[in-house]
Amino acid sequence: MLNESISVTSRLQQRVVQAIREAGGWLAFDRFMALALYEPGLGYYANATPKFGQMPAGEDGQGSDFVTAPELSPLFGQTLARQVAQALAATGTDEVWEFGAGSGALALQLLDALDALGQAPQRYTIVDLSGSLRERQKITLARHAERVRWIDRLPERMHGVVVGNEVLDAMPVQFLRRAGGDVDGVWLERGIGLTPDVELE
Repeated sequence: MLNESISVTSRLQQRVVQAIREAGGWLAFDRFMALALYEPGLGYYANATPKFGQMPAGEDGQGSDFVTAPELSPLFGQTLARQVAQALAATGTDEVWEFGAGSGALALQLLDALDALGQAPQRYTIVDLSGSLRERQKITLARHAERVRWIDRLPERMHGVVVGNEVLDAMPVQFLRRAGGDVDGVWLERGIGLTPDVELE
């Protein structure tokens, strides 16, 4: 598992260098972050190595990098389900949208708890860029498959209740800085480039 992780990291590094060169020597930070996290098969969330769910990660490569509340106990999802049920009732909608569903543990807890509360949504949509995580979610959510759907990009329109757990920090963002003072200054976008000694291996 450790050798696989090193191989993925090396290939991702080569892909980032290639993207910088293709962009003329400078890559905006949001594009770099998207590559680092979501490049198919290589990005942190898009490769097959375990990310979360079993702690700690040991020397033998078993375990994961981190754990989220739904991985520890169903209480988080059961508690959140009460708020989601209120939001569904208040908005008159029957769809839940979850961004970055990870292993699918929160979705499973929400669906089970909403069913028990008599507030079962007609549809549960998961927006996730990671193909490997979508496959894991499909296994976790097999008993709810008839009302769960997956999409890999933000839709133009959404109608429903939105949930997300530990996902905002995994969304690619622009990195800006202000130069020249508050009044007369300008916003500059930051990015990454290459030093002259970088070579593709």
